[in-house]
Amino acid sequence: MDIMKAFRQRSRITAIALALLTACGGDDDGGGPGVDPSPPPPPPAPPPPSLEVVAGGNNVADRYSSDLWVHGGYVYTGTYGGSNQSGNRGDLVNIWALTTSGAPELVDSVKVPSIGTVSDVEVSDDGALLMFSAERDANEGLYVYSLADPRNPTSLDSELVPGGLHTATFSRIGGRLYAFAARNPPDPALMIFDAGDPESLDLVAEVPIPEFYGIHDTYVRDGLAFVFAWDTGIIIYDVGNGLRGGSPASPQEVSRLVTAAGEAPSPAVHNGWWFHNPNTGERRYLFIGQEGPGTIGSRASGDLHVVDVSDLENPREVASLRIAGAGAHNFWMDEEREILYAAFYNAGVVALDVSGTLSGDLTSRVIGRVAPGGAGNTYTWGVHLAGGSLYASDMLSGLWQLRLGE
Repeated sequence: MDIMKAFRQRSRITAIALALLTACGGDDDGGGPGVDPSPPPPPPAPPPPSLEVVAGGNNVADRYSSDLWVHGGYVYTGTYGGSNQSGNRGDLVNIWALTTSGAPELVDSVKVPSIGTVSDVEVSDDGALLMFSAERDANEGLYVYSLADPRNPTSLDSELVPGGLHTATFSRIGGRLYAFAARNPPDPALMIFDAGDPESLDLVAEVPIPEFYGIHDTYVRDGLAFVFAWDTGIIIYDVGNGLRGGSPASPQEVSRLVTAAGEAPSPAVHNGWWFHNPNTGERRYLFIGQEGPGTIGSRASGDLHVVDVSDLENPREVASLRIAGAGAHNFWMDEEREILYAAFYNAGVVALDVSGTLSGDLTSRVIGRVAPGGAGNTYTWGVHLAGGSLYASDMLSGLWQLRLGE
């Protein structure tokens, strides 16, 4: 039996047994000589699963690591430019091969001159294309590579954008591949590219995004684009769903919501994941990360927020998770097992049980947590679940293989 299902089932059995004990506790009939009249206590509830380090780590000494993506037997990780111990630019995409046990081994890298940070990394659903966004320097924008040889990506096209792009994500809409990108100030916008011909990307729409910093990330599913627009909040667009008659070339707003500021000084809406629960059929919850102020390697801020989008036209916030002194960044979900994995910067990686109805403070829902690099060497950027392992890209300590154990 799946360990999460076993944990939930045994916890329910324990709760029922305790309820029965309470109901019967005042009816002692005295019993016979030497006979204990009370029933035996129920077995203790099993300890919840926990996250554990399996392999990897301390394997990118010359740069900060940034985003990651796993596809097939390979992992692609970006790099972040800044005042790390070597002072190097974030101009590399590192290529890792996975061993038979799933452990990552660095095999090569792609270097792009004059890039300050590789800010987002993704592989297309068919494994044919590697895409990454770049910012912080002269050559900034969107880069697309062929993965005909996954160990040796080859450049197909690039789109340079003033201010650079903070994130980019693929989505197929009407059978055609598109790239949704977040353009930085001074002119923030959601940029949508037709990627049907990856050697010649075609910009089909620009949606201006208000407020300082504008837009951090976009999550696209079922023809809906969820735009995480910092202090403007979450904005939902129909880009092919049919709810508002929108398309990639003509996005139509469905609704928007500003989440609570929480511990951070502003809503600072950064990223999200729309949960499609295959066990219940529900598409009720949107998980949102809030990125407040922080310092690489030592502190961060920002809560995990849960928004009920069962009525897409009227979203409402229903729950949250706060880890004191740490901040949420990027997510991945094991939807079948109803577990959300969240990178929490200096708090490492958190596993959250998101089964059933969610409301209020979710602290009791935490079922695993690990700082993969240890104290002072953990600042986790992102996570990706693949092949039974959870991979975590840590700015300080590199790429790790994790697993949810018993």
